[in-house]
Amino acid sequence: MGGGVSVAVEVLGPEHVRSAAEAIAAGHADYPAFRSVFPDPRRRARALPPFFAATVRDGIGFGATYGVVEGGRVEAVAVWLPPGAFPWQPWRQARAAPALLRVFAADPGAFRRFTRYGANAARLHPTEPHWYLVVLSVRPDAQRGGYGSRLVRPALERADRDGVACYLETSDPANVLFYQRFGFAVRDAALPLVPGGPTHVSMWRPPPV
Repeated sequence: MGGGVSVAVEVLGPEHVRSAAEAIAAGHADYPAFRSVFPDPRRRARALPPFFAATVRDGIGFGATYGVVEGGRVEAVAVWLPPGAFPWQPWRQARAAPALLRVFAADPGAFRRFTRYGANAARLHPTEPHWYLVVLSVRPDAQRGGYGSRLVRPALERADRDGVACYLETSDPANVLFYQRFGFAVRDAALPLVPGGPTHVSMWRPPPV
């Protein structure tokens, strides 16, 4: 994939859910948190797409799920939620229930740990108003094409216009330097989200002064 810098970022719609979920699952196949929650790579490969389909479907409803689409395939995705949209309200959790049942079917033994991971993310989430980067992912064969940077900027510009902070977590320390380029600073270097697993680094980008 060599055309990353010449393609446009677009706001994704319902027609992109499946392809976007596949793109995130592919980009997160070896993500430390998911390796810990779903140790069996075959089960992980079945569990992640339905989970991310629910994530994308939810994010699309807020109009800030951005993607790079080439030839009908979503190559990269950023799911952002506006202030107050996380944790999910009960009706959003109920809407995601069929997808979560598919996660359970993919790896029943890991499901309790998976749900505890989500519960910890909700419990430890900041209460200050902010835009939340739920997930940023690029398909492995499309990486190093500049897609990630292009997908971060639209929401940052939106947050700056509104005078609102931005927040994210990552369980991959290699991502920290990438986000620091956009003004994020480490808020917690060892956030315990995955029970007994790798910690996350939480990062906060203050609103413009």
